[in-house]
Amino acid sequence: MNQIPDSIELPSAGKWAEPADVEAWALACLIALGLSDWSFGWDRAVRRLGCCSYTRRRITLSRHYVAAYLLKNADMVRRTVLHELAHALTMVRHHKSGHGWLWQQYCTLLGIAGEQASCKCDDFTPAHYRARKIRYVLCHRQTGEIFRRYTVKPRKNARSLARTYIVGRKEETLGQLILRCVDEPSAGK
Repeated sequence: MNQIPDSIELPSAGKWAEPADVEAWALACLIALGLSDWSFGWDRAVRRLGCCSYTRRRITLSRHYVAAYLLKNADMVRRTVLHELAHALTMVRHHKSGHGWLWQQYCTLLGIAGEQASCKCDDFTPAHYRARKIRYVLCHRQTGEIFRRYTVKPRKNARSLARTYIVGRKEETLGQLILRCVDEPSAGK
């Protein structure tokens, strides 16, 4: 396994005016970090800001998120790119995934010390997504509290739901989640 370097040099982010500037900087960072066989791209996610795919060797950002935040909070976009780069470095150099101590070390080296697994941000979901009809909800079996809303039926079966829990609330939600059709409030699946 590789050692964690003492420091990491990245190209200057400069001033971003459009998503192409973010893409150019992300690609330059991949090369500077020795990840030249990795790529950068855009996705249509509305529930997450960025993604690091180890199998595809690809980092992506949500085009909706960048459109909403690029001019409003470019530093948050920069942090998201660095967050995903830390995942790539942790996997390539140490074959580790997730938000463990190695990932946090790389975040610190990349200049985002104290980075969290997720962050709170304003809703960046496009209006046409928000207008879609909610058809299913993931809710607590006993309390009825709704955790997720879906416009199409998720690919979850009873076995996978038994292992599903809400992050930060594992103790109270593990094995207690059900998928309910909105049109049939009493249905358990």
